[in-house]
Order: sequence, then structure tokens, then C-alpha cells
Amino acid sequence: MYKPKVSLKEGKIRGSVVPSVLGSSYIAFFEIPYAAPPVGKLRFKDPQPPVPWKGIRNCAVCKGIVCTQRLEQESNHIVGTEDCLYLNVYTKSITETRPVMVWVHGGALQRGSGSYRFMKPDYLVEKDVVVVAVNYRLGALGFLNLGHPAAPGNQGLKDIIAALRWTQENIAKFGGDPNNVTLCGQSAGALLTHASAISPKAKGLIHKAIMQSGTMLSPWGIGQSRPKRGFKLASLLGINSTDPEEVVDLLRQLPDKDIVKLETSVLSQKEIDLYDIPFGVNYDEFAEDPVLPLPLSQLCSNDANIPIMAGQVTYEGLMLCYDDNKSAMDAYETHLFDMVQTLGSLKNLGPAEVDQLHETVKKVYFPNPSLSNILERYLHFGSDAYFTIPLRLYVEDRLKRATAATYYYWFTYLGNEKTYTDILNYRKIKASSHMDELVYLFYWPLCKVDNPSPPAIGTDDRAMIERMTTLWTNFIKTGNPTPCKSDVVNVTWEPATKDNFRCYQIDRNCEMLTLKPTVVSSNELIVQPNGQL
Repeated sequence: MYKPKVSLKEGKIRGSVVPSVLGSSYIAFFEIPYAAPPVGKLRFKDPQPPVPWKGIRNCAVCKGIVCTQRLEQESNHIVGTEDCLYLNVYTKSITETRPVMVWVHGGALQRGSGSYRFMKPDYLVEKDVVVVAVNYRLGALGFLNLGHPAAPGNQGLKDIIAALRWTQENIAKFGGDPNNVTLCGQSAGALLTHASAISPKAKGLIHKAIMQSGTMLSPWGIGQSRPKRGFKLASLLGINSTDPEEVVDLLRQLPDKDIVKLETSVLSQKEIDLYDIPFGVNYDEFAEDPVLPLPLSQLCSNDANIPIMAGQVTYEGLMLCYDDNKSAMDAYETHLFDMVQTLGSLKNLGPAEVDQLHETVKKVYFPNPSLSNILERYLHFGSDAYFTIPLRLYVEDRLKRATAATYYYWFTYLGNEKTYTDILNYRKIKASSHMDELVYLFYWPLCKVDNPSPPAIGTDDRAMIERMTTLWTNFIKTGNPTPCKSDVVNVTWEPATKDNFRCYQIDRNCEMLTLKPTVVSSNELIVQPNGQL
């Protein structure tokens, strides 16, 4: 049996040929170290170069390594390891040259993995791209910010940039083109993609970017990693010092799982209800080697010369809706004003303007409180406030300054494939939900337990896999998702411009839409298309 080998600066590695669910095969190198294990004195430190090894490292078998994290539905169950800075490379050939997709997983910066056990690239590698899937540090271990160089935050973001640097230096040995690298992520992965694209430290490492359901403008995306929360976590762990260096030194002596177990304890109930993200990306101008040294307004032009593809699904908040009874409705009502405040912050509205915006929101989204579809309206507003409006404002701002193309999409397809929303809870509304598009880009074993085979040829779901992977890989290859028409994609995706905000609706039949400019003011709120009820 063919066992591919690659020689890296740190040593030699051996991969394997794995079967694809589509009936072919591809080459996989599992869990290649792209940085040194961030343990001991390296905990909370910037990623360091990988440690060399002797002999041939076995990267032919997937161990399923994940970074230390709490399970989604069992918050007291901690899994994973700190020694997690590995990436996987999937390719059809190590002797040819193909465009590269670097995938950044989501998970609220607290969960998830780039592991082959969770997401397989079978659908994408068929389209002649090299796929790199990355692990990065999560939660406090990846984003602890004490407002001091000893703990400046953003270690998880720096992990992504280190993986991009590794890709630039090594991917040619795996059949990838280091001059054609697209960074792609969903949700928190989209946030990290955006942050990387504008970071001075990633300049030249990213040639295109795809952001699915998230950007730095998302209200949950920036500012969650606060020194106050870092010191509170230390206090909960028995460390009551106010000296950042002493706190970090003592935290390094504790088991990683003890730290992760108490992460959400730093949040108030209101903060849990609104975001449930204790640690995340922050500006780090005080770091010894900052990655986000300036506010977003001063960094945003750094992505102006790379093509961007960005978009969202119909109801982003649907995945998080576990209940539709009266108590759930009361909770939505309780936090409606707080959600309005986050929306107002996007336009720097003052207190009086936010009060007026609150009234405007109620008129636009809740004109008749007795309506039977009140849950749908709450989900609609939550999706718009946390995802859709921030994303569209980002795109509209980018169109004023970008020299490269911007492609915007709206994924509205609801098929028969089980998605993560269906695993977490039953679907309260028959509409596409957060993460739904991922099962048409990747093969998800977790979602395929009851039906392991891919959708049959001739079905709508199989057609959607072909459509999504074609659009995504066309963009990865050329910077244009529809360089030519085909049987799979017969509607040309035109880029948005500052004078014409074009939107590509992805469904059974794709369609080009033209959106009105997004307006968020004290007395007016315009969001299209799913902002109109």
C-alpha cells in the first residue's frame, strides 16, 4: 500500500491514503504539529516553533486530538488536551500544485476541532483543492486577557496565524500552492478569519478569505475577553493576587481542566443569556508582539486588496433556540432591550437614541404582540442583531474601500440532511439555521450516524453538495465563485459594489438579489431580505 512521506524542517512524516465517501480516495496527513505544545511555561504564551523529532513521525492515523474544552451539552464534562496545536492536510496528490483552503472551525471560541473525526473533507478534495484543517487554543487557555504583556489575550488567534505561516512554508510539499491560500471559517471561525485578514502579522499569508456567519463587527466577536473576567477566573481558582505576572505564574501550575471547568462562572446570568462567551478576541496593543494593535476602524483596510466571500443563513439564532414555552418568551422579552443596545453600538447611538431604536425595533419586528409567530419574530430579530446586520454593515463599509471583489450570499436552503441544529434540538421553524450549510461542504460523521451514505445522486441534497463545493472551490481557485456557468451553477454570482449591493441567494434555484442599504438609526431600521416580515 502506498504510504506517502514528506520531509519537513522538523523531521519526516508519513501519511496515508483514505477512502472517500464518494467512492474515490485521497491522501491524508493527520495531526502534524505546527507549533510546540503550549504547556507548562508556554501556557498563555505566543505559539512557538514545533519541536523537531527523529525518525519518521506517524501521521497516517487520526488520534482525534482536540484542545481542552467543555462539551456543548455537558458543561461539567471536560475533554481534550493542551498539547493540541496540530493541523491536518488533505490532498489528491503531493506532486502537483493545487489551491489551498485553510479551515478554521467555529464553536464560540470555546469548543470544536479541526479533527478528521468531526469533519471530513471528502466533498471538497474532489474539487482539486488542498484542505488544511487547524486546531487552535480555546477559552481562557487561548484568549486570557489581563491587560498586561504577561497575558495579552489572542493566543488562539496567534495560533491561526502560526498555522498560516506553517502553510506558507510547507504546503508545496503536499501539492499545495503557497501563493494561492484562502482562509475560511464559520461563526467563531469566521471571526478569526476576519481578524487574521486585517492583522498586520498575517500580511502576505492570506490571498482570499471566506467568512460564514461572523465578522469582527459581530457583537459577540470582540470585547468578550476582559481583564476583569480574567482576574475573576483566577479568584475562583483560589488566586487572589492583582499582579498579572503572579496570576499567570500561578495559573500555569493548575491543571488545564480546572481552568476550563470554571470559565463560564465569570459571567453573569445576563451575559450568559446574551452571548455565553467568557473569553474571546481583543485588541492587544499592550502585548509584546500584538496582532490587533489598533481599533478595527484603523485595521479594516488591511483586507481591501484580497477577495472576500461572506454571508449568512436564514435564521442564525435557530440553532440556539431550545424552548418555545412562555418562560422562554419571557426571557426573550427581558433581554430585548439589551439586544437593541448591542445593535445601537454598531452605529454609536447614545442612550436616548437607543431608547428610540427600542421602539423602532418593536414596531418593525413586533407590530402585534398577540401574533402566533412571536417566537419566529424574536428569532428573526436576534439573528439580525447578532449576525445579519453586523455582517451587512461590514460588507457595505468594505465596498467603500476595497480594491478586490466582494461576494455576498444568503443561504436559505433547507434539505433532508441532518445538521448540528437537528442534533442539539428539534427545529422550531422550518428554515435554515446556523451551521446548516456545513453539511454540504464537509462530511460530518456526527450528523451521519443514522444514514452514513452521502445523499444519493439525483436528490436535492446531492445537488446542493455539488453547488456549494463548486462555488466555494471556484472562489478558492480564482477569487470568483462563478468564473463560468455549468450544470451545477447556472446563475452568475456578480460581486457587490458600493452602488449595487448584490446578494447571491443559495437555494434549490440560485438567484441574484439587490439589497437596499442597511439602515440602523433611532427611528429607522432597514434590513433585507430577511429583515422584512
